Amino acid sequence: MPIKGLSDRRRLPRLGKIHLGVKKLSAKNVEYPSATDHFVCPPEIQEIYGPEPKELRILIPVEDEERWASQYYRCYSRMRGLICKGDGETCLIRMVDRETGALATRDSKEVELKEGLPCQGRECPEYGHQCREVMNLQFLLPDVEGLGVWQIDTGSINSIMNINSATELIRGICGRVSRMPLLLTLEPQEVLAEGKRKTVHTLNLRVKGTLMDVLRQANI
Repeated sequence: MPIKGLSDRRRLPRLGKIHLGVKKLSAKNVEYPSATDHFVCPPEIQEIYGPEPKELRILIPVEDEERWASQYYRCYSRMRGLICKGDGETCLIRMVDRETGALATRDSKEVELKEGLPCQGRECPEYGHQCREVMNLQFLLPDVEGLGVWQIDTGSINSIMNINSATELIRGICGRVSRMPLLLTLEPQEVLAEGKRKTVHTLNLRVKGTLMDVLRQANI
């Protein structure tokens, strides 16, 4: 007999992660993240696409976006990992200090996980510090050895919007987005940040060929 609450749970087997930047050291020897204009890949992917690829041939494994493009406000602690996850209205999980009821810190002696608490989204005091929007993008790399997904995490609002918009367009035209031959690209995009225009590199879903080529693939 199946185990209730366990046997019906599934997760995509993950082979590894691809990054959108590297870590550097400041003049004060403090580590900080620095974005790149290419995917930062492990050796097995570099063997196929080169050391600094800007596009990857991918397949989306399933239609359910919650499984391959999960996107929430996420709050992380260096000591405790993920301590809060919400959708802007409700916290799916929140690790709190049992004594104070506040968000757990490194000094909290006893903590517990709570569900259903209010999520303030961008109004949260931790937003921009520990909390931000994060998409966990998971996909197959058919040219790379192994059966499982690779993951990219992005906190870029523009990347999240690009992926969501492309997904809606592809699904609207083809009836599905899973198992379609797609390109995941990292492209320069002009954005408005803090009242100034600047160029950043954002994620996009692209296709090769004409619209008719795409429709033929959708009918396979």
